[in-house]
Amino acid sequence: MAELGLKKKEIDAIEFAFDVYDFKGDGQVDAFYAGDLIRACNLNPTLKTINEVGGQPEKGKKSLSKAEVFPMYKACKDSKDQGGFHDFVEIMKLYDKNDDNTIIGNELFKLLTNLGEKLTKEEAKSLMKELCEPEDEDGFMPFIPFLEKMCAAEK
Repeated sequence: MAELGLKKKEIDAIEFAFDVYDFKGDGQVDAFYAGDLIRACNLNPTLKTINEVGGQPEKGKKSLSKAEVFPMYKACKDSKDQGGFHDFVEIMKLYDKNDDNTIIGNELFKLLTNLGEKLTKEEAKSLMKELCEPEDEDGFMPFIPFLEKMCAAEK
């Protein structure tokens, strides 16, 4: 797997996740579970990416060996088809109670500590302190400036 440029930690994670999804113990994983397996290795590929690299939308259509999963992981890791600023704005709008591009500070904290790649409470507090504008008297803060700072590397 060195030829793919994967680190030992990544290889170990893939091997562990593969063993978890090898339900029959025959060294094969149903390609339907490819996305779950890769997400278990701390990547967040889109369904489109999973299908492009060999995942299947239906069970029983294709089986994968462990050797086939490594290049799939690498392709997902290298994929640029991941969420960006505009995707995050749309997600935040789900929590925008006043329809004014604001979110309750505690709601943002819950999102950061419970969804996706979960942050620790300390990491979330530090991130919010650094990137968020102050809350108003009702506990709301604008989320656009927060997202702009978070996604600054994307631009």
